[in-house]
Amino acid sequence: MANRRRWNIGVLLLLIIFGYVLVQFYLSTERIRGLVTPLEASEVDHTKLQIALISQELDNPFWRSVEQGALEAATKFEMELQYMGPFRINAVEQMKLLEKAIASKMDAIILQGIGSEQDKLLIEKANTLGIPVITVDTDEPGSKRLAYVGTNNTYAGQEMGRLLAGGQDNPSGVIGVLIGSQEAANQRLRLEGFKSVIKAYPGLSIADVRSSNISRLQAAQQAEQMLKEHPEITYMAGFSSLDGIGMAEAVARIKPAGVEIYAFDDLEDTLTAIHNKQIKSSIVQQPSQMGYEAMSLLNDYFHGHTVTPEQYTPISVITGKEMTAP
Repeated sequence: MANRRRWNIGVLLLLIIFGYVLVQFYLSTERIRGLVTPLEASEVDHTKLQIALISQELDNPFWRSVEQGALEAATKFEMELQYMGPFRINAVEQMKLLEKAIASKMDAIILQGIGSEQDKLLIEKANTLGIPVITVDTDEPGSKRLAYVGTNNTYAGQEMGRLLAGGQDNPSGVIGVLIGSQEAANQRLRLEGFKSVIKAYPGLSIADVRSSNISRLQAAQQAEQMLKEHPEITYMAGFSSLDGIGMAEAVARIKPAGVEIYAFDDLEDTLTAIHNKQIKSSIVQQPSQMGYEAMSLLNDYFHGHTVTPEQYTPISVITGKEMTAP
């Protein structure tokens, strides 16, 4: 009797495991199908030009702001915008979405440059099919994109270096740096610009450069590890939007009031940290303007006007002086 009971329980467990695997297989199949099949067009107004905006990460606040600017322009120019992106940063999925947009014969595509040969080949394919591509936030140099709209990332990195040096003739200190991703071209350009300024000051040195994977949690973890391994750090600089908050959390735990933090972008938590003097200053981009200007360039292109290959959107700096009480 006991053996039969164990046998029944074993069979039941196997059935449960089989059912779980079957469900996961079905969900994975549906997800892949959603990436590689043409866009659904049941609610699309085909009398308007169809523009695909492919983001780096679907619900990232920066990219939602790009979307808002693009939607504003789409309304003005009577175009139809379709916004898409991976749930988490994933270059492979971004390229699948680009393939999907091309297969769907979109009238134009706006996307972040990924910096891979496959991305360039896909942009060339779109160009061959008469689909203009505009890169935003990160360019894809050497590709057949129509134009780039976004921050001059090298200049932004240089500006971060000048901020940290603080206008002093001989600043001194040790710096810990976070970048969003080692693979992202915009992050590499910001870092290169930053280093080009820092090397002009013999008293300043960079102790470590780490990647946060554009995650607040990982930014905090990497910053904390840097502070433990390099207690001499007196400055920290972060080049993606969640780095500043993560660094502030780490500094509060490991070295309160002992590190000046320089951040990127103007997320609400970043602004609060500047107001509370946890972050010294932040370089602010204009993602909404990027989306709007990209759509404006497409409107010019479709009306036969010449399009400027590079259109840099402005940056600004927020410090405690600009902050007022909430």
